[in-house]
Order: sequence, then C-alpha cells, then structure tokens
Amino acid sequence: MTSAGNKRVLLGPQRPESNLPAAVAQLELPEGPIATISAGWQEAEGDTGPVQQLVGRPVRDLRLYHRTETLFAAHTDLHDAYRARQEQLKEQQRFYRLRLRHLMLATRQVLRSEGHPAVLAGEQRHAVAQLRALDRHHLHSVQAIHAEFAEQFNTASYAPLQEHAAAIANTLHDCQAVLITGGNVIVLLNRLLLFGLGPLLRNRHVIAWSAGAMALGDRIVLFHDRLPEGRRDPELLGDGLGLVSAYVLLPDGAHRLRKQDTVRLRVFCQRFAPRTCAMLDRGSLLVLDDDRLIAADSVSRIKANGAVGVVRAR
Repeated sequence: MTSAGNKRVLLGPQRPESNLPAAVAQLELPEGPIATISAGWQEAEGDTGPVQQLVGRPVRDLRLYHRTETLFAAHTDLHDAYRARQEQLKEQQRFYRLRLRHLMLATRQVLRSEGHPAVLAGEQRHAVAQLRALDRHHLHSVQAIHAEFAEQFNTASYAPLQEHAAAIANTLHDCQAVLITGGNVIVLLNRLLLFGLGPLLRNRHVIAWSAGAMALGDRIVLFHDRLPEGRRDPELLGDGLGLVSAYVLLPDGAHRLRKQDTVRLRVFCQRFAPRTCAMLDRGSLLVLDDDRLIAADSVSRIKANGAVGVVRAR
C-alpha cells in the first residue's frame, strides 16, 4: 500500500541499541505488515525475528539474496554475465583507486600549504576540481558497465527476472512500509538493482539503516579512516537507488572518520558538494519527504571548512 508524502527515514547502526521503534512511530502507519530487505546480511538473510519484535508487527522479507542464488543456479547465462560484470567493475575500481591515491595525497598537501593567498586559493580549488573530475570519469565508466549488463538482463525483458519482480511487487502491495537493513553494501545494492527495486520503492515509505541507508542515495561513497591496514581514501562506488539525492550518507561516521583531521574532512565535503555529507551514528534519525528535511536527531555533517556541524530541520 502507498500513501501521499512517502518518507525516507534514515538511521545509524542498530546495535547495541536500536531506535527503529522511534523510526516506525515517525511514519504513523496503519495496521499491517512491513516488508524487509536484508540481502546485505547474505546467508543470514531473513533472520528478522529481532526486527519483527522491535516493530511490533508482521514482517515479510523479500529474500533478494536467496532469489539471486536461485536464479544463478537455474540460469547460467545470467550467472556468467553477472560474474563478468563484477570482474569488470572490480578492475575499474582498481584503476580508479590507483589514480585516486596520488590525487588525494597531492590535494591534501596543497590544502595544508601556505603561500600567497590569491595563488593558494586558486591551486586549492583546482586540486579539488581534479578529484571531482576523476570521480565523474569513474562514475561514467561504472554506469556504462551496468548499462551494458542491463541491456540484456532486466525486469522488463528477461523472463526469469520479470517473474521475481512481479512476485516482489505483489508482496509490497500489502505492506505499509519497507525496512532495509545493513550488511554488505555492494551485495545489497547489486540485488536491489537486479530486481529493479528503485521504481518499486519510490512511492513507498522506507526506513533504512547503515548499508541500507547508503543504498538509497544517488551516490554511494565507501570510506574508513580506521582500517587495520591503514586509512582508506573515500572512493565513489557508483550510483545508488537515487531515492535520496541531497545527501552522501556516512554510517557510523563518528567512529570511522578521523574528525580531528580537518583537511581530510574538508576535502571530503568539497569533493561531493553540493550534497551534504551526513554522519548516521548510533541514535541518529533523519526523516526526509523526497529531499525535504522533516526531522533530524543526532545527525552530524561535514562542513566546507572541515569542521563538524549538526544537521537541523528548519
């Protein structure tokens, strides 16, 4: 079921404490089941008992990961094309990461430099512009790879996918909202795109957290400053579902970003402007109607000068 003013409610990590009940309350839903998408959990997909307890109503998991594995086993043409696409995407990301590493180092050095104000300002702008140009090039390359795959394997013309998409739409018809959990964002996104969930979710209330929140954006950025092997430069993965376009969503940002490093944060913000780089931490809640901000609680944002501010509903 759908209603006017469909909302996107975005949350941070749900462990060890959850604010999911508060998110459901924001929607003021009538009685009825809620659909869940837990494909990011992979083999643990469908283990939604704790979620059902929190929301206090029946949940129906769409089983996107299970559906994909079933299709791969029955249709080798789809499986082979999917694997070939993934290998191509990995190769594209590898070259992008190689070029990004050197540009990021140079940009941070320029932003930390001192010099004649007029000269320095121009060089700093150009350094960030070069990063943005690389991001655009990478995005276009990734989009082309996805488009080539989608020409043959899509829910409009490929019968096995069409059958599953119809079953998913039928399940959604009776559900009051859709929950999208966390997990592996790449696995989750690939399944969402494979079954054409973007259009199916556009006119529905959606509550999403962690990887699920990231997948709703129109751009997905991978980031982590505290990996065991060292810092990871923020890198563009590609398009998300596009249900949220004004924000780059950064789950657990308070832990995963070095907030005291203002130069790194300054570059982060300026690379992805005009989108707001919003941190969804434990207890965060961001409510949007389209991209109109309705409510925000405990959501931080990266400012253009590298400081950390607060997202506020006006």
